[in-house]
Amino acid sequence: MPAQQLPATHTTLRRHVRRATGRDRNALCRPLDRAYSRLVTALALVLAAAAAVSVWAALLVYRTETHTAAASARHRHAVTAVTTGPAWSDDFRAGAPRAQAEARWEYPAGPGSGAIHVQAGTPVGTSVPILLDDSGKPAAAARSTGLIASDAVLVGLGTGAMLATATAGAYEAGRRTLDRRAERSWEPDWERVEPHWSGRG
Repeated sequence: MPAQQLPATHTTLRRHVRRATGRDRNALCRPLDRAYSRLVTALALVLAAAAAVSVWAALLVYRTETHTAAASARHRHAVTAVTTGPAWSDDFRAGAPRAQAEARWEYPAGPGSGAIHVQAGTPVGTSVPILLDDSGKPAAAARSTGLIASDAVLVGLGTGAMLATATAGAYEAGRRTLDRRAERSWEPDWERVEPHWSGRG
């Protein structure tokens, strides 16, 4: 009697699909083989769906953040501020590139003043371009397309990794279940296929 045969792992996906859909008429194909092929086919379909969901998630993040950035940009106004005090920083690392300085600026709503971001060492009286919001207060620039794209890619990869991990776990659990079934059903399966295998059928 030949050694016990577990479901084949080297079978092509096309053949797995044929088995899973009942189109493989091979007399030696056991119900267990068909069950394994259904598992492999399901794995391929779920992974394809996971890839599609990952792309969809990335596009959704990109479109949402792009819309938000565009809305923010419409409420940002470029003006020139003039520093009125020396640059200072709370970052005590040597050579820290960013600092703050008191400054003043003109805006249609009226003159304004406050702390703005400057390069370390910026002298008093330096003109510095800044962005103001509609109320005339310093505001951060809208997010760049590059940063938005990075966020979208990270979300897509994270979603794909999470779905792939869950799918792989489910597949492994199913495969182990089939392996246990193979061990239990070996004798009945051999009695069914032996006549065909030996040529007596």
